[in-house]
Amino acid sequence: MKAVLKVTPAVGETTWSFLHRVAAAYGLEAGALAGSWRWSNPVQRKDSWRPDGEVLLDEAAQEQLAGWCGVPAEYLAQALPSWGAGREALAGRGGDGQGWARWRRGAAEWGPVVFGCSLCAASRGAGRGRVWVYRPRWRRLCVRHGRWLLDVGEGHPLRFVDVAGLTVELGRALRRWGRVARAGAAGGADPGEVFALARAVVCEWWGRKEFWEREQVWGARLEEVVAATRWWGGDADPVGWGAEQWRLLVRDVVVFPEIVGVAGPLVEPDVRQLVAGEGASGLVRGRDVDARLAAVLGERLKRRWLVELEEDGHGALTSWVRAVVREQRRAIGSRPGQGRGLWWVRAVHRPVEVGAGLRLLAGSPGSVTDAGVCGVQGPVGGGGWEVGPVVPRWEGRSGNLQQRRAQQFAEGLEHARRHVREVGHLALAHTGSGVREGFDLGRWVANRRAEAAALTVEQAAQLRELDRWWNPPWPVDWQRAWYRARAFVDQHGPVDGGSNLAGLPTWLERWLRLQISQYGHLREEQRSLLGELGLTAAEVRRFHAWPGRRRAAADGLEVAGAFAARHGHLAVSKPTCVDGFALGAWLNEARCRQRSAGRPTRLGRQLDAIDAGWNPSWPVVWQRTWWAARYHLTGLPKGTVWWPDAPEPEYTAVWLREQLARRPLLQPGQRSLVEQLLPLAGEAPVWQPRISDAAWRAVSALLPPLSHSGGRRRCERQILEAIVHIACTKTTWRRLPQALGSAWTCQQRFGRWREDGTLERICRARLPEPDTRWQRPLAAWLVSAPHGG
Repeated sequence: MKAVLKVTPAVGETTWSFLHRVAAAYGLEAGALAGSWRWSNPVQRKDSWRPDGEVLLDEAAQEQLAGWCGVPAEYLAQALPSWGAGREALAGRGGDGQGWARWRRGAAEWGPVVFGCSLCAASRGAGRGRVWVYRPRWRRLCVRHGRWLLDVGEGHPLRFVDVAGLTVELGRALRRWGRVARAGAAGGADPGEVFALARAVVCEWWGRKEFWEREQVWGARLEEVVAATRWWGGDADPVGWGAEQWRLLVRDVVVFPEIVGVAGPLVEPDVRQLVAGEGASGLVRGRDVDARLAAVLGERLKRRWLVELEEDGHGALTSWVRAVVREQRRAIGSRPGQGRGLWWVRAVHRPVEVGAGLRLLAGSPGSVTDAGVCGVQGPVGGGGWEVGPVVPRWEGRSGNLQQRRAQQFAEGLEHARRHVREVGHLALAHTGSGVREGFDLGRWVANRRAEAAALTVEQAAQLRELDRWWNPPWPVDWQRAWYRARAFVDQHGPVDGGSNLAGLPTWLERWLRLQISQYGHLREEQRSLLGELGLTAAEVRRFHAWPGRRRAAADGLEVAGAFAARHGHLAVSKPTCVDGFALGAWLNEARCRQRSAGRPTRLGRQLDAIDAGWNPSWPVVWQRTWWAARYHLTGLPKGTVWWPDAPEPEYTAVWLREQLARRPLLQPGQRSLVEQLLPLAGEAPVWQPRISDAAWRAVSALLPPLSHSGGRRRCERQILEAIVHIACTKTTWRRLPQALGSAWTCQQRFGRWREDGTLERICRARLPEPDTRWQRPLAAWLVSAPHGG
């Protein structure tokens, strides 16, 4: 053998690949080096160049390989993932100093095998030889050379895709994925499973024509990547390839940023709570969850029209929603199910891989799509959309499996037919209570709903013939409740919203009230079904118009949420009414109920999500004044406005100074709130006159003549300024600024002018527009101020 040459391994490289590179550096075949060891299962000739193979070495063989490449074994152990498995697999062999080796498939244990970047490997002594490395699907980018590494053994000669024009965007997505993976691992999720689910969701969109009709980013990426890769020529442009093959090859790199964008929300606890039905309002259920989740994804991906694409209620995203709901039910003590985990992707939703897709394309005259197990046929559309024949599902090694499935469906259909004759519908609960004659019809129907996309047209038609709503796009328990309500209506007549649902059974009244509160969010088909019960849109309006009825909690939450969104808080006084709803009284009742319970009620937790200070342990008027002081110091948040009778800035400044003086008497929570405002308060505001010279000339003529009773006379303009200050700030006379003189004198003059009508004449006088800012508060204060000020 020649003198020792240094060959450095690539990070994540297979030991089999590294052995080939070391042999090539000496001008030898890998078999020449492998012949130095004894093999527990020799490599077959056909596997000698298998790219996804792996070789395990014992300690003696590892020392020999380290000596040939000139790299310490400790470094090799860090770079080669399978390095440490050899000693365990070959334990007990050897002893005479000769190395032992074992051949095995590496992809099954250490992950997918891809072509390494040849430019990076050349600097490590690889020359122009091929390098095979272990890489998960999110680590295929070579940022240094702008290449996206491809899987080995896919049946095509390409080793990479040129993504030099997308390196910045892909690198940003890769860094974002690192944060997503850490967040998922912290929540107990395996990053590989999270990525697989997000990839299945995005690849479903890739295969849908409706997506491409609105998508504006993927088409440009697709064209750029294909053009850059074909520019290399030679093997980079395989003979006979068309647009279908290229779309399949570059799919993962084109959609990688969107995969990361989908994976991010899925691992967030807030999104999980929303899906589990414990979101902000506490009323998120069934199909609303799908719509809200699609809205979240659309907002994150800047594709708000995703909500419309997810309306069909089938796919990997919907399956994940159901898995989260099942997990939540198990968490609260229900019986465990038989699912395969939260992040498991059903076979029907897994995207077609490159190798399998290319083989299908090679055997068909058309093209292949990636929409799970089904494709769409049609003409070429805009935005890079191209369609082709349906990708068939795997039906087993023979036709017996397909025949057996047909027999099982026929058996279940017969049981379903009997049930419909007895009950009239197929809205069965997914429990063991529906077992009859040894057949669990409830579970069978639930499985058919989960696999609705895989049913044949004939099978789906047979189920619809038995029950039109056997697989509704809303929760099955809603449909089951509707059938129960219809049975009551058939016997006693339709419901009447004008009677405030009086005389109905408790279960029906509660269910109908819930439907009325959520009527605006129901689907059109659900509203039609409610109309068959008598609860039409007109009856819903009559129900809302019923005088003095008790409003449902959902109505109060909706009004409270709208008020908080408009004004920023729920510290409202008891007389407050919003659109005919007594919000103040309703909140006061909720406060009394929670305080008497001694713990947060369910309604209280929902109100906490709207405003954490809705139920303070101190007076609500104090909390309302604190909000006013905060907004005067920091400005109104975007989208909020001042509420009626909000305190003026001068009053809140005086109030804040008073709270600082009373700090030892305040509760700890009050002290904390006051301390939040002190750094913003700054120095106390200096009093500024409000009455302009033009207004004083008009008002001075309305004042009564001066008396000549002796003594020092006060300036009447100063006294009027004092009265206006009290009216605008709603403060007391004892808090009158020193610049306005004696509070006792001003209070006495206020009583005299009020009795003789002077202040009323001033309020009715025509003044310049700036002076109406103090004229209107003065008029309002005269009505509410006590006699004598």
